Amino acid sequence: MFSSIRKSLLTIVVLLVLFNALLYILYILLAIEPGAFTGTVFLHLSLIAVGSLAVSSLSIVFFTRSMTTSLKSIAGFIQDLVPGQPFNKLVSTREDEIGELAHETNQLAERTNEKFHQLSSERNRLDLVLSRIEDGIFLLDGEGIIRNINPSAETIFGINKTTSVGMSFIEAVRDYELDKPVRKCLRTKKPQQEYLDLRHRGLYLGMIATPLATEPGCLVLIQDLSRLNKLEMIRKDFIANVSHELRTPVSSIKLLSETLEEGALEDPGVSKKFLGQMIQEVDKLEGIVEGMTTLAKIESGEVRLKKKPVDIVRLVEQVTKRLQGMAAEKEQALTVVIPAEEVLVMADALQLEQVIFNITHNAIKFTPPGGTVTIRVTFDEQQVVVSTSDTGFGIDPADLARIFERFFKSDKSHSSQGSGLGLAISRHIIEAHSGRIWAEPAPGGKGSRISFSLPV
Repeated sequence: MFSSIRKSLLTIVVLLVLFNALLYILYILLAIEPGAFTGTVFLHLSLIAVGSLAVSSLSIVFFTRSMTTSLKSIAGFIQDLVPGQPFNKLVSTREDEIGELAHETNQLAERTNEKFHQLSSERNRLDLVLSRIEDGIFLLDGEGIIRNINPSAETIFGINKTTSVGMSFIEAVRDYELDKPVRKCLRTKKPQQEYLDLRHRGLYLGMIATPLATEPGCLVLIQDLSRLNKLEMIRKDFIANVSHELRTPVSSIKLLSETLEEGALEDPGVSKKFLGQMIQEVDKLEGIVEGMTTLAKIESGEVRLKKKPVDIVRLVEQVTKRLQGMAAEKEQALTVVIPAEEVLVMADALQLEQVIFNITHNAIKFTPPGGTVTIRVTFDEQQVVVSTSDTGFGIDPADLARIFERFFKSDKSHSSQGSGLGLAISRHIIEAHSGRIWAEPAPGGKGSRISFSLPV
């Protein structure tokens, strides 16, 4: 190692030896005379030796100082080197190993920067992928400490990456059921999969914990299946509800037809009565089928809205006239609170009238005799709001968000009349008009109020 430096140093030593030898020879040949005093000669030789030693020392110091300066320059360059940051290359005119070391140091710095940029690019791509994944991702070390999370994990658990990194997994998610599969994965080094119904947090999660291949730790994938689980529950409720709605008229028709077959057909009065009831049940079936067909067409976009300026005050008055008779039969007060002037909206008049009819008809139907149903129209520069409130038994708060689902009935016994499709159809019509529909308890805490808004 450092062969050139050794050669240079050996050359200096040889030259110094030869120089000293030459001085001694010249002194002996030229300065020493026969019979010279021995002490004087010794002194002269000593002075020559000291001078030679001084010259040798200075030469070696100069040589080593030059080498030390170059090495310090290289060391300072390495200490100041920041991966990924621009740097000024080392400049060295030396042609020995130190010059070669400076060149290799420049090459190493360039390779380091190149690798750093490659790793940074890979990391940026990985961060981009993680930020786009809708599933929550946690990267944990062998002790269950969070080393990285993605934005979806922050959203699902309401945590912050800055404060969560460095915490244990259970400290961040605060749930033993979630931590248990992670602990098992870290302990057994085997993948774990769980489906967790965290009802206290309103979450239904799918969880996969996979051990890391190259180091202790695991990767935790959290899938928020809450919406899918809710849709599955709605699907099950829909099947149960539609089965119930269809079963009742079908069973009635079957019973009536069997009774007629067994002999009631011979009695004109009974047969006529039974045929009338069968027609009523068939009408119910027809209403259910027609409602489902209408709803399917609306959802698929087959129903084209014929929008034009419509006076919503006039529509409310028309619906009120149609339902006055029904309210009178139940001895109910059907009142209307509307502006004196017309309120125009861009809408399909027939569809919008059907919405007002459905909502008001429901209010009358579920309000006991002697109650009150009120239709109110308010508006401003941005929207018009139509509200129908009643003094009935009201809607269970837990059902307020679901009453616009098809076949859903707040009456769990399904004893109430109607197909359960009217409000679902109304919701789709209002949303097709870029409006909003909602349900809430009526003012005063008695009954319920259903409202919808449309842009003016």
